[in-house]
Amino acid sequence: MGGRRGRMCRLLGLIASGPVDLEFSLERFRRLAREHPDGWGMGWYEGGEARVFKQGISALDPESKLPQLSRSVKSSIILCHVRRASCGRVRGENSHPFRFDNWIFAHNGTVDREQLRRKLRGRYAEGLEGETDSEVYFRWLLQCLEGEGGVEEGIGVAVEEARRSAKGALNFLLSDGEHLYAFRLGESLHRLRRGPGELSCSSPETGALLRGKLLRGERAVLVCSERLTEEGWEEVGEGSLLRIGGDLRVREVRLL
Repeated sequence: MGGRRGRMCRLLGLIASGPVDLEFSLERFRRLAREHPDGWGMGWYEGGEARVFKQGISALDPESKLPQLSRSVKSSIILCHVRRASCGRVRGENSHPFRFDNWIFAHNGTVDREQLRRKLRGRYAEGLEGETDSEVYFRWLLQCLEGEGGVEEGIGVAVEEARRSAKGALNFLLSDGEHLYAFRLGESLHRLRRGPGELSCSSPETGALLRGKLLRGERAVLVCSERLTEEGWEEVGEGSLLRIGGDLRVREVRLL
């Protein structure tokens, strides 16, 4: 969901060759949380099962569980989000990521909630947690995936329709527990391939968001709304979808 002013929500996704942690340095994360104070969340896979934890408070709030979670979660796929609300109240149910079956999803942008909601059918229309456009966008994506019989085909149909009434960006991260998908339309999105032990930052603050102890020993691909380090981040093409599997091969397909 988009911002009231200034920059929109921030996305961070990671897929690695083995379980990793994301032990966040609050000095770095505080910058993002100051601009995105309306909630935060993290999604990951544990024993192949999707897990999500989120709060409708700033990541800087004394009650935030971010420090503990970023140390304890170890997974080969992790999705993170900090929210700047535009649709839906500031509460946990409206924070990202969202989970449905074994899918996890986080969004950066604004779509027409009611228009997409009217297109939902069957179980995709049932049991919405909160009031956000992003959750409806997620359900719409999954409905299209099922209808088209393929991920790339389904996402292509979904984003083409969502674009007709979009009020902001359509950027998202999506995972089924085996792949990390990332789509860019309307806001910046970057990717980075990192080998074992690689953490080349000229400033400790710049790379502090990604200093997981286990990450140093694994290969990984990271996708983020902004470049977090001085490493060789590549811009994801506008209208393009990334598909990254467990072998960490990156497939980029232009959809729009």
